[in-house]
Amino acid sequence: MIDLHIHTTSSDGSDEPKDILIKAQQSGLKYISITDHDSIGAYKKLRELKISNYFDGNIIPGCEFSVVHNGKPIEVLAYAIDLDVISSTGIVSDEKFLERENTYLKKLLEVCRNLNIKYSDNLSITGKYFATQMLHADFRKYPENEKYFPKEIWESLNAFYRTCVNNETSPFFLDQMKNYPTIQEIVTLIKKAGGKAFLAHLYGYFVDDHEEFLNSMVSLNSLDGIECYHSLHTIDKTKHLLNYCSDHKLYASGGSDYHGKLKPNVKIGESISDIKIPYEILEPWLPSNML
Repeated sequence: MIDLHIHTTSSDGSDEPKDILIKAQQSGLKYISITDHDSIGAYKKLRELKISNYFDGNIIPGCEFSVVHNGKPIEVLAYAIDLDVISSTGIVSDEKFLERENTYLKKLLEVCRNLNIKYSDNLSITGKYFATQMLHADFRKYPENEKYFPKEIWESLNAFYRTCVNNETSPFFLDQMKNYPTIQEIVTLIKKAGGKAFLAHLYGYFVDDHEEFLNSMVSLNSLDGIECYHSLHTIDKTKHLLNYCSDHKLYASGGSDYHGKLKPNVKIGESISDIKIPYEILEPWLPSNML
């Protein structure tokens, strides 16, 4: 079994890389990839460990990059990348991330003040948490804020991010797209680092027609594959994407999108409850450069 979509404290996960290794071993996984958001910090921590003391499987170096397509924020998973090449580009700079996200947080808090939405004092970002994540978690601490939001947005960080923060008609809109590369740009970087590029969690995006949206990306002839197994994908949607990959000669990948405490219902090694992610989808593109 495999899990090729895992987050640690180097982005917005709650587990240290060592804890991920232990959980992967306990879950019987043979291949994993840590894919933090715009960060490869977890791999720096892994270099300080003797991995075999915790995990006897294989680790495929990875990262989940924030990109833009047709004016919408999406994510592309990079696998089997040369970490030194990625680091040398500056795209995973912690300093730039903190500067950007604290600027965004300041703007979002100003919106809250204007709308009389309560929030905690002295909020700031010191780790790789996005401003959107921090604000959504914080304003939900105060029950009196619930009246300001539709139910889905109140309950779902993803809905808040996709339909408010990236919606020009919303007071919470942030013009983030100017800071994100396009699919073609990020894939060029991934290829330079010797890796493969996969579209992440298609059905996590708020679009009118997922099939049309997918076709528009595949038509660019940039992506190597699609993440078919994911905690936001039903069994039927997973099967559809697997068939789509087969029809379009694309590779398939899969992962839990494990974040630990941020997504407590998502278990490492499972896409949805009790559905393991099979090694067979990795076999056709199994990389040689693993940890």
